[in-house]
Amino acid sequence: MRWRHAARATLTPTPTSTLKTAAAAAAAAAALAPGSRPSAEKLSFESVTNCAHEMLVEYFMALLVIMGLTATFDKQQRRHHHHHHQHHSRSHSPYFGFFASASELSNLIPDSYDGGMDPLFDNSTNREIIAALGTTARLHCRVRHLGDRAVSWIRQRDLHILTIGIMTYTNDQRFLARHIDNSDEWVLKVVSVQPRDAGIYECQVSTEPKISLAYKLMVVTSKAQILANRELYIQSGSDINLTCIAPQAPGPYTHMLWHKDTELVSDSTRGGIRVVSEQQMKTSNLVISRVQHTDSGNYTCSADNSNSDSVFVHIIKSEQHAAMQHEVGVRLQLPHLCLLLLLLLATLRPL
Repeated sequence: MRWRHAARATLTPTPTSTLKTAAAAAAAAAALAPGSRPSAEKLSFESVTNCAHEMLVEYFMALLVIMGLTATFDKQQRRHHHHHHQHHSRSHSPYFGFFASASELSNLIPDSYDGGMDPLFDNSTNREIIAALGTTARLHCRVRHLGDRAVSWIRQRDLHILTIGIMTYTNDQRFLARHIDNSDEWVLKVVSVQPRDAGIYECQVSTEPKISLAYKLMVVTSKAQILANRELYIQSGSDINLTCIAPQAPGPYTHMLWHKDTELVSDSTRGGIRVVSEQQMKTSNLVISRVQHTDSGNYTCSADNSNSDSVFVHIIKSEQHAAMQHEVGVRLQLPHLCLLLLLLLATLRPL
């Protein structure tokens, strides 16, 4: 009904156009004098012909609007008139009163109109996900032309519905749905992955019949390891030299990164930092030259599909270093002193 009214309004001439047509016919009749002019019958026939011709032109222009071809006439108007006179020229166009502009007609199209296309999956996403034990796994599903349908995540081994839309339908709160408004991506997030989470998961769309795409989640036990004590005491002015390995990381190559606290070491503007990684050997070496007090902090090594490892580095002055070394030595000697004292007391006890 909405489109019918639009077409009817488009095809109906305005009173202004009718008056212009009648005035043109009257002027033509007044210009004809008796005698040398054509007869009244001929004049009437020509007037009717002219009116019919103008009406045909008007209806033809309206048809062009319906077919979306008004752009050609808009270009002609812009070609003959300057931009700042555009509104004036449109208001005096002989065709302006008979049809709406293309932009006005486009407003009649509903915003939710999707051309009737059915939902389809974007197969460019990774469908084999590897996650280390205890880390967070994310399964990305992209659906084009979803419309008003819903996306669900289903665990295949027990056909349990985990999420519908952004709502969770399981008592296991480690499963979460994530979606950004106006995006095609629907993410299943699995926090603190456990071995039992390995298996097939389906991204399902509520069409009729339903369509789905399978994802495989693999859980591995891999941990990066820094070959050093959990706390290091480095003398100011010397170098930090840390080595990290991830021998159990899955795949032939492993990408490894170093962080100091929350900052990526390679992004630091400090200077004097060198990182050498061997992806095939799954090792990485971090060297920081001539350390200062500001270099103290938590250093973390992370590897692909592996849990990270951290050490805390203390930067101390030389006299502090000597004092701490003495303290460590005293701690090591205390057990021996206690043992000797107990033996001495045992020998002095009267028989």
